[in-house]
Amino acid sequence: LQDDERTSFAFVGKPEDSSIDEIERSASDLGDLGIESQLLILNGYLPESVCEDPFFEGKRADEQAVIERAREEFDADATATYPLQPGEIAGLDLLADVGGVLYDGTEATVDVGTATDVDADGAVEFDSMADADAVVDQLTPGEETEYLFFTGKGGVGKSTVASTAATKLAEAGHETLVVTTDPAAHLEDIFGEPVGHEPTSVGQENLDAARIDQEKALAEYREQVLDHVTEMYEDKEDTQIDVDAAIANVEEELESPCAEEMAALEKFVSYFDEDGYDVVVFDTAPTGHTLRLLELPSDWKGFMDLGSLTKGAAPAKGDQYDEVIETMKDPERSTFAFVMYPEYTPMMEAYRAAADLKDQVGIETSLVVANYLLPEEYGDNAFFANRRAQQAQYLDEIRDRFDAPLMLAPLRQDEPIGLDELSAFGEEITGLADVVEADAPEVTPS
Repeated sequence: LQDDERTSFAFVGKPEDSSIDEIERSASDLGDLGIESQLLILNGYLPESVCEDPFFEGKRADEQAVIERAREEFDADATATYPLQPGEIAGLDLLADVGGVLYDGTEATVDVGTATDVDADGAVEFDSMADADAVVDQLTPGEETEYLFFTGKGGVGKSTVASTAATKLAEAGHETLVVTTDPAAHLEDIFGEPVGHEPTSVGQENLDAARIDQEKALAEYREQVLDHVTEMYEDKEDTQIDVDAAIANVEEELESPCAEEMAALEKFVSYFDEDGYDVVVFDTAPTGHTLRLLELPSDWKGFMDLGSLTKGAAPAKGDQYDEVIETMKDPERSTFAFVMYPEYTPMMEAYRAAADLKDQVGIETSLVVANYLLPEEYGDNAFFANRRAQQAQYLDEIRDRFDAPLMLAPLRQDEPIGLDELSAFGEEITGLADVVEADAPEVTPS
């Protein structure tokens, strides 16, 4: 893998700053492994010829600025771009066109006005596909702490949606904590405030945020396990040599990737013990990582088997994990929301992941978030008519596949940054404004 004559790593992302930030982190991690040969592909930028109003002209300008940034920060010769098409990329003609752009340096030749196989006649009424009351029911906490999980594949806007939901719930007067388990998370960028390993305020009443710092979580887990081992030997008559050998054995186990997984799980579980919150919102890692994390409690002893050294702690720890999983399986206490944009690949990945979540962990999907819906008031041409019709087609399929309320979030010209923009974005998302209205205190006339 380190031989750049035989191996290349291609990063594919959207022309968005958050995507470039994540790619930079991943490229740095590969560099630490001695893998330096990378290709960057920015996919789905808006073609200039279809951007005919201020909204899409502004969005295209932002995308082009990101592309320019990428070319400055990466090797420009190893950076390729491909435009958004009126439909999905499928069939030999489109695949050949993509190949020509990426490998031969040719221009994209597919006509952006080409008709697709969807019916683009007539207006698309996205709002009619959602049920705001059902969304409010899923988001509003009861007498006990409510846990909201936003998950999905990378790049679908989980962090933004989770942060927006947390902001609106806090505005409604609920004591709210938003936590990210995603190593690539950018809550600090979204809120414009420091977000650390422990819950801290992000500048709004009722709203705290935290992120799992993998290094700190591992250090805490190491200390916890080593303290336990030391305590076990305090009342025994073993020689110091035996104690040192046991600790050395445990320290070796703690160097494994399994220990990192267990450390992340330990910290994840700890957020269920945080007092004083009405709602805890989890911005999770991409779906596969989340499933892996949730599977750990059922077989955790296989990942960190320290033999007789930890048997004393095993039952209590197992009970704690079981209690958390039972809480997550309880629809009265927890809501699992899959975030996706209405296209085939993210829809099917979410559908399969939802099935895995149910089959492997016993957790039902209770909410679906369809993100990046094209605004109806902009993009009045054949290109965007095709894109809207395609989105409507997949929204219908999403409703058929998922037995859960649909929460709709529109495409924005730019990513919401800071509390004011998050609050404004929440007004555009199905149910979030209603959460505030439903829970706003009544004012008694004087």
